[in-house]
Amino acid sequence: MNQDPFTILFANVGRRVSLIRAFGRAMRHLGLSARILGVDANPLSPAYYVTDESFPICRIQEEEYIPSLLEICRRHHVKLLVSLLDTDLLKLAESRELFKQQGTLVLISSPEVVRLARDKRLTHGFFAENRIPTPRVVNYDAALKEDSFPLFIKPLDGSASQMTFRLDNRESLIFFHSYVPNPIIMEYVAGEEYTLDVFIDHEQVVKGIVPRKRLEVRAGEVSKSRIELNPEIMAAGRQVAQALARRGGLGMINLQCIYPADRGVKFIEINPRFGGGCPLSIQAGYPFPQWAVEMALGRALSPLPADLGDGLTMLRYDEAVFVRP
Repeated sequence: MNQDPFTILFANVGRRVSLIRAFGRAMRHLGLSARILGVDANPLSPAYYVTDESFPICRIQEEEYIPSLLEICRRHHVKLLVSLLDTDLLKLAESRELFKQQGTLVLISSPEVVRLARDKRLTHGFFAENRIPTPRVVNYDAALKEDSFPLFIKPLDGSASQMTFRLDNRESLIFFHSYVPNPIIMEYVAGEEYTLDVFIDHEQVVKGIVPRKRLEVRAGEVSKSRIELNPEIMAAGRQVAQALARRGGLGMINLQCIYPADRGVKFIEINPRFGGGCPLSIQAGYPFPQWAVEMALGRALSPLPADLGDGLTMLRYDEAVFVRP
């Protein structure tokens, strides 16, 4: 008797080839007959061509985006939907029940968690409410009068570190405040930057947390990174993850922090999705794709392996995908 394939759909596949391949390995490890689908508004996205089948889709902003995803999930009996882009997370979070009704688990946190992650003022408020150290927000008019440079400016709803700038003087403050859309100004904190991969299960249990030191970033995505299982950073990350779990955090969540060793950890970002550098954590032994599949199957999550790759370093490079007409 042939086994029905376990079908997973990745929304906005972009360049996430390594992550998609990691899911394929996880499903084979679980002994599943797997089928991997993808969608993207740009059919020239590299990962579009490493799935078993991919489909063009309308822009996220269009009304037909969710109905189109629902139809693909219905037609192909999709069991798990994973989005790889910030901008559709809220729509998906608000539509989780529609997908669930036709047998698809959308691996995403609650709308409340997505909103507080997407709006940097809400992010700051969440950190403050839960007594999580974070850079202070600075009022523009006050900053013009004070000599408190350097500062840092970024969009309230920004993504992939785009339109983020250090402000070293009053002139740069004036210029970038008019240049950056929906700006928020914060104190500048010097230190090493870490990204933490966090996974939360259906029981609001934080199953795994791994800090990745950002060694080099290109086009807003980490290109060189190293796992450092620093106990102080991990403990601080667990505090954030548990607070998010109480708000409906689910599945993969990506946290960013600054670590000035003499002043402790300061958190700056929450991204409720798989981060671009997550393949490093997976290679080190953290079974994030396997856990996602197990959740969709209604199974208990496998335990963490005993030997995890502390110190493992990832050096990413471009690889070509060739498409014939």
